[in-house]
Amino acid sequence: MSARPLSRRTTLATGVATASAVALTGCSRFGASGGGTDADGVELTVMAWADSKQAAVYEKAFAAYHEANPGVTVKLEWMDVGSYQDKLNTRFAAGNPPDVMFLVGRWLGEYASRGALADLATFPDALDLTALDDSVLASSRLDGKLYGVPTGTTCQGLVYNTKVLQDVGLTLPDTSTWTWQQFHDFNVAITEATGRATYGTGYNIPWAPTVSLWAGQHGESLYTEDGTLGMSAQTLADYFQMTVDLRDAGGYAPAGSLDDQATTVEDSALGKGFVASQTIPANLFGDYNTALDGNLTLVRFPGEVPTHGYQITPTLLWSQASGSKHPQEAAALIDYLTNDPTSFESRAALLGVPVNPDIATEVAATLPADGKTFVDFLLGLQDEELPPYYLEPAGAGEISDNLVSLATEVEFGRMTPQQAGERFVTEAQASLARASS
Repeated sequence: MSARPLSRRTTLATGVATASAVALTGCSRFGASGGGTDADGVELTVMAWADSKQAAVYEKAFAAYHEANPGVTVKLEWMDVGSYQDKLNTRFAAGNPPDVMFLVGRWLGEYASRGALADLATFPDALDLTALDDSVLASSRLDGKLYGVPTGTTCQGLVYNTKVLQDVGLTLPDTSTWTWQQFHDFNVAITEATGRATYGTGYNIPWAPTVSLWAGQHGESLYTEDGTLGMSAQTLADYFQMTVDLRDAGGYAPAGSLDDQATTVEDSALGKGFVASQTIPANLFGDYNTALDGNLTLVRFPGEVPTHGYQITPTLLWSQASGSKHPQEAAALIDYLTNDPTSFESRAALLGVPVNPDIATEVAATLPADGKTFVDFLLGLQDEELPPYYLEPAGAGEISDNLVSLATEVEFGRMTPQQAGERFVTEAQASLARASS
């Protein structure tokens, strides 16, 4: 298991864009741009979750790869995140996995333990990892094998619709130091000021990164270095109680009122003005802000200092199926997506701050304003002491699903926060035991 936080070196690379320019050229590794390929007629399949705009961005990167490597065609299969894992599981079960795919940390242990993923360290002629800080890769290692390369680094953030606040004459408190009580009071004030036309917040209560942040603020962690559960029943009960109190006071959208089926920002509760704030992966700030006409501001979650609980984490992982028919070419594609500046021309920091410091420096120099906002947000956190990020163990996916179920039970009053906290610990330990047996 990994035990180290992501290195400051990687993230800071984007903050030194004004330093001496690094002359970067296309990679010349096996099948990568600039080097041609001897794999004529190869078709690689990449599975990713995306909306249509994001898919178009990825398609541009793959088209550029094909142009440099005419013998390799990359077929993108994209879908919404809600259906992604089911379709991925179906592909694996049918013996037809994609060559390269998006994964998240909580799934990595499960797929790796089933032998579904390739050890990326075994393709040194195709995938160059020498420029990457070992702390970046440590979060994707299991039992000494490397099962993923981060697409970039990110963290969770809160966004507030400043137009809503301006319309009712409210000003955000100092969000660099605000407490949960200030968060509570401010969101209640929004709801009251808008006459309940807009609720203060609708942030994703059971989202594992937010739960993990709360645990970090209370001296715990969702998972420990050795892959056990690190969060107590009481700490989760206190988190759920905070959300109940916020909803009862009117600061959080009423039970059952949030539609989690929206597939676009515009159709979301935030986009429709039903809530004034929402959680997002900070790397998506540009997408959200564009959709809401530049009216969003990116702020931190509240938390009592000095322990804010934030972690800088891999955004997503590029992983490769162990059953790929073209393992060298698939590894070379991951190399392109990690080390070749061409692959970032269209996506920039969409998938987080690039983990290759030289690429990060180059990308940072070209970012639009919203991209710089995201990077500055990340750098601000990185200047502070952060808790370590551990590889989520096998069973973490089931635990995340259970968090959603328990939050729903609390939301509708069918379970008290204390009952939900205790149930969580019992069932999470069972999930981890099943996954490791």
